[in-house]
Amino acid sequence: MEFSSSLWLCPFLGIILSMSFGPLLWQKFWHRYASYVPLFWSLIYLFFVWRSSGISEIVPAVFEPIVADYLPFVILIATLYVTSGGIFVDFPRWRGPMFNTLFLFFSSTVAGWIGTTGASALLIRPFLRANSHRKYRVHLMVFFIFLVANIGGGVSPIGDPPLFIGFLKGIDFFWFIQHLYPVIFGATGVLCALFFLMDSLLFRMEQSGNSLQNSADHEKLPPIVFRGLKNVLLMVAVLSTVIFCNFKGEFALYGHSFSHSSLIRNCLLVVIALISLRITPDVIHKRNGFSLLPLKEVAELFAGIFITVTPIINMLNQGSDGIFRPVFEWIAPGGAFLADRCFWASGLLSSVLDNAPTFLIFFYLTSGDPQLLMTTNSHILAAFSISTVFMGALTYIGNAPNLMVRSISSHYGIKTPSFLGYLLWSVTILAPLFFVISRSLSLL
Repeated sequence: MEFSSSLWLCPFLGIILSMSFGPLLWQKFWHRYASYVPLFWSLIYLFFVWRSSGISEIVPAVFEPIVADYLPFVILIATLYVTSGGIFVDFPRWRGPMFNTLFLFFSSTVAGWIGTTGASALLIRPFLRANSHRKYRVHLMVFFIFLVANIGGGVSPIGDPPLFIGFLKGIDFFWFIQHLYPVIFGATGVLCALFFLMDSLLFRMEQSGNSLQNSADHEKLPPIVFRGLKNVLLMVAVLSTVIFCNFKGEFALYGHSFSHSSLIRNCLLVVIALISLRITPDVIHKRNGFSLLPLKEVAELFAGIFITVTPIINMLNQGSDGIFRPVFEWIAPGGAFLADRCFWASGLLSSVLDNAPTFLIFFYLTSGDPQLLMTTNSHILAAFSISTVFMGALTYIGNAPNLMVRSISSHYGIKTPSFLGYLLWSVTILAPLFFVISRSLSLL
């Protein structure tokens, strides 16, 4: 199927614009029917398919993105969410800005080695629980998304899907940490320092004379409470399944080819999730406030995104021969790629599209040769590696953990920002940082 008209962009943009303005303009309607919005735009997209290629193309237009891309995505998200929901961690003694800052720094480091999705699902609950007494909590969620759900994933290929794609395509496992560590730890340090200043100011504003930190009873509490070791082992099993379940061989289904690895991996992940639900005591789920509703919200939204994003990915794959020709001419004037422009183009695309396909597009666009990219064009590889990981933090849909963190936070009583509200936070804080990074890429 050919996607040559800009009209194909409308369903995907419809989802984005609905998320941005729906909660502001039609609050009551949005509250009741928000889950149907992705379905509505998906049906508009399928109407376009019918008018363009006939009714016979409707099933393939749904089947391929859902089975090949969406199901592996949502199964992984669901399994990590379920297994992390069976782990209870609390820090009864620890409160205040210094603890929060150190927790964010530690969590962002962990995200680089267990993945941003796993780290977000595991650590957001204890972070919010440790701050349940706070009056001002929106900034906690926002900086957690910045650091743990996104930037921390740049440490290794395990950390974030774009780098894992690079690893599978031949980039050395330790190339990213060797070449990107000044940017990763520099950005983490800057954001942690900014968070500490903001959290300290808000903490002073809300702190009372008999704060928990100064009470005698507080000193009698244990430093840490931990429950759910079996689910920790299941999370290790999840990560091992994702990393090592990589076999050769394909099978055909309704005219499409699927790898044996994907089928086996998905089946194993489903089994792990069911085991977790079976062995986790109800008391842990209750203390975690565990609910499948946040997972349902993420799954519904991304189902629509995966279906309607197909034309955009196709157009991007056409490179300078497609509708996005001005973009590609801008990043490579005269055929020579510019690192700072690759940084902004790939990053901004990643903030609204899935970052793994965006990385793959730029990988092939800039040569597709891992040895060339790791040596002569290392500054180009560094540019779109950093941006596809970092700029997922710009919007809620830039990276899957973002929406999961938002949904969990709302269930903990935090009045989370709207799509535009979060965008205001992210642009205000991250845009200056990204500008500095783009100017420093020549030093990598």
